[in-house]
Amino acid sequence: MKNFIWIVALFLSLSLKAEILVGEIPPSYLGKDKNGVKIELSEMKGKVVVATFWATWCPPCLKEMEVLENIQRQVGKDKLEVVAINFKEGRSKYKRIVKLLKDAQITLTYDRRGIVAKRYNIKSIPRMFIINKLGKISYMHKGYGEKMLAQIVDELNALITAS
Repeated sequence: MKNFIWIVALFLSLSLKAEILVGEIPPSYLGKDKNGVKIELSEMKGKVVVATFWATWCPPCLKEMEVLENIQRQVGKDKLEVVAINFKEGRSKYKRIVKLLKDAQITLTYDRRGIVAKRYNIKSIPRMFIINKLGKISYMHKGYGEKMLAQIVDELNALITAS
């Protein structure tokens, strides 16, 4: 009986992933881009980074990506890096969306097996993490709504203008 309880406890401890919190340094790996290059947060220090998880079947995700693309264009890649992590979709769907968004300024990455999502403890999408210039999470958002837009813009402006 003791062995059974120990095995169950071990399984539960391995299967329960801790929630990532504001102020923490999140996992660096954000998937691979369209060219197969690994995208790492650790290489973006000094910039504000938006890491958002999305899928083609998620209308709020697509709306959010459109908004983030506009913000990325206005702010520029020298101050802001938006990374949109495709959540558990087939390679062909990912390639189609990359082709449609070939002129996009945001960085699109691919996470077919959900490895990145698991590290970030993603249970639903859209899910956004706003990471400051030091590489720590400053804000997190679950879901997307038009009412959130002004708040997100204010958060980004505050982080971009901070020294």
